[in-house]
Amino acid sequence: MRIAALGFLHETNTFQSVKTDYASFENFEFLRGKQMAERHATANSTLTGYFQGASMYEFDLVPLLFTFTGPTGTITKDAFDRITAEMIDMLKKGGPWDGVLLAQHGAAVTEEHPDMDGEVALRVKQAVGVNTPVVMTFDLHSNITQKQIANTESIVVYRTNPHLDPVERAVEASEILVKTIRGEVKPYQNLVQVPMIINIVKQPTSFGPMKEIMDDVAEVVSKRGVLSASCGQGFPYADVEQMGISFLVITDDDPDLAAQQADWLARRAWDRRAELQNDSPSMTEAVERAVTAPASEKPTVIMDVGDNVGGGGTADSTHLLAEAKRQGMKGERSLLMSLFDPAAVQACVKAGVRSTVTIKVGAGTDELHGRPVEVTGYVRAITDGKFEEPKPTHGGFRFFDYGPSAALDTTDGYTLVLHTERGIGNMSRQQYYFMGIFPEQYRTIVCKGTVSPRAAYEPIAREIIAANTPGVTSADMSSFNYVNRRKPLYPFEPDAVFD
Repeated sequence: MRIAALGFLHETNTFQSVKTDYASFENFEFLRGKQMAERHATANSTLTGYFQGASMYEFDLVPLLFTFTGPTGTITKDAFDRITAEMIDMLKKGGPWDGVLLAQHGAAVTEEHPDMDGEVALRVKQAVGVNTPVVMTFDLHSNITQKQIANTESIVVYRTNPHLDPVERAVEASEILVKTIRGEVKPYQNLVQVPMIINIVKQPTSFGPMKEIMDDVAEVVSKRGVLSASCGQGFPYADVEQMGISFLVITDDDPDLAAQQADWLARRAWDRRAELQNDSPSMTEAVERAVTAPASEKPTVIMDVGDNVGGGGTADSTHLLAEAKRQGMKGERSLLMSLFDPAAVQACVKAGVRSTVTIKVGAGTDELHGRPVEVTGYVRAITDGKFEEPKPTHGGFRFFDYGPSAALDTTDGYTLVLHTERGIGNMSRQQYYFMGIFPEQYRTIVCKGTVSPRAAYEPIAREIIAANTPGVTSADMSSFNYVNRRKPLYPFEPDAVFD
């Protein structure tokens, strides 16, 4: 049994001013053939799960192509055309296939295709033939569509946020595909899109109403005749028609059961709609809570929601840094945070380790994310920005590269880690350990994220505060000018109904 594995993964923030071109993928992660095993066989990612599934279910997995880059703006036509052309060429030349495992995100948008993942699935299905089953895996922040359903036999979505279950879901997808090929099951997919969004600050799955929703999903999965059940939380920073929460139930050739269970999940979520909206404190309140926090052996962790790199943030917002200085936060190891700033890194490299520099940092992308802040500090370390995370963390990736990086200890008692690649946020504490910095020793830590850093920082945090900062990933959804979203959609239209 020969099964092809490939993927074109991106979470697109259509409000981000920085377009995602071919070089963005090529310079971040672009793997072909054996490179996919070298990078992912020992990680905790979706591809890792495909390799494990091949071993468990005894099929020949043929890795073809996988590319991924951190969340940024709309994917250019050139990038989409070149990447999909190579994918389809590999499929056609390497066939025939018994099946395809497709690692996608579910919230990718290109200049031509608002549902890029659906378009990729369509082209893959056309390449391998309608009788060759395709099973696709998605991130939990997916905007699921009927086009995606129409061109796959099954879609399996992560169930945790932070995303700690990519391996499990990929193994599940592998099992469904193998059973489909053998004729042991005949998947039937039913999708229900709910006219509402879940605010990003309410998307963690370990507590609150989102945990209750995922408990409901687990209940459906346990039912006889159900092959899989998923919640697509939706990605609210993609201005597309399908944006919003949805539920997908896959049964073994039982349309009535699939429809009944998907509708039950959808209505249970709809009943919680008011609980799933923004209630995060302002950045002023967040910093004040950190400044006035009682003495503790554990740091206060502030999530910079408006600069959530895992959702398309610019990684260089200075709003919280400026607010900390304004409120007089100071003292040894009083603040730790990272900033994307190639020019500042270059200045530190030029000055050299152990030098003292006065430079302006951050806010180099646009004015929405603040203004550069002047700091004076001691250059404590310069590295190549590469590190590994051996333990499961958000998304399951093992190898990271933030480009040449510098650590600066400022006269205020802050440690700023400056990097030259935007990266994908503060998902791993190894980012700091590899520079000789120990986050546990700081009074306050700012993370460029909302949910993704939780897996790394919850174990060491006294408290985690999601600060409603300005930016392209703000929790204030009224700050975005949507053109393409569905209407009505709660909470934008508070009187929206779910028929």
